[in-house]
Amino acid sequence: MDLPVALRWVFVALALLQLLAFVPAVRRMRRPDPSVRTDGRMDLLDAAASLTFLAAIALGNDPLLLVGGASLGVVIAVKGYRTLRMRREA
Repeated sequence: MDLPVALRWVFVALALLQLLAFVPAVRRMRRPDPSVRTDGRMDLLDAAASLTFLAAIALGNDPLLLVGGASLGVVIAVKGYRTLRMRREA
């Protein structure tokens, strides 16, 4: 994958912004309520997968891009399943 240098810097900036998503997720993981902790874990996994995906695009690393994309897909699927299950219970 051959990206222009300016576009790579955009992805690096997005990856750095994604690092900021770790702070609220870690704070949610430290709360006493189990459901909030689970949401915090899912948000942490989402931030890590997104960071991996964006870093792979910025670096032009195809195997890392596949790993990041697959893990991001799994996290989004699990979050969607949890949301659907919560709506059906209510």
